[in-house]
Amino acid sequence: MINFHFITYATHSEGTFEELINNTFNIPVKVLGWGEKWNGFMDKFKKMYSYIKTLPENEIVVFIDGFDSTINQPLDVIEKRFLEFDSDIVLSFHPPLVGNYLNEKSFGVCKNNFVANSGLYAGYNKNIQELLKHILDKNDSSDDQRNLNNACKYFDNIVIDSDKKIFNNQNYYDRYFNRKTNSCFISTPGNLTLNRLKRVPK
Repeated sequence: MINFHFITYATHSEGTFEELINNTFNIPVKVLGWGEKWNGFMDKFKKMYSYIKTLPENEIVVFIDGFDSTINQPLDVIEKRFLEFDSDIVLSFHPPLVGNYLNEKSFGVCKNNFVANSGLYAGYNKNIQELLKHILDKNDSSDDQRNLNNACKYFDNIVIDSDKKIFNNQNYYDRYFNRKTNSCFISTPGNLTLNRLKRVPK
């Protein structure tokens, strides 16, 4: 079995944080940023990059949003599905929450007209480091998700999990009316908090 590192970023407990940390599969989740001041959406990438540089490059790192996400499958299923992609990096698909135009306008497009979500992703540590370094060096925007989608065109070793085999970012219909899923991770991004409304272009 390949060694996995599950990582989240949270300055405090909110949303699904406690359920994520105390998950039923006993998967340990490393918390970055706890108790620290939140300076903006890019904090997640900065903390993630600094931390994974201390880990072996050939192991797999998985980032899980700290406030929206839960673990839905055991480690052996997560490993099997990740390896089936045969890709260095697997990004999660960001479904249209209101309309695809707003999605693309807010975050840009990654690959095959899909918008990637920055709250769930996985990959070999070496490759995730390269992706995050590129994003941090270019620093196109103050928004992590826009920067992730802008970076996609520079990397050929990225796939988007549009079939939701590993990552399931549920839109509003799914989270209320179609909740059954066997995805490895479930997230409910897009709750219209004040901080998230700031991401939408004026």
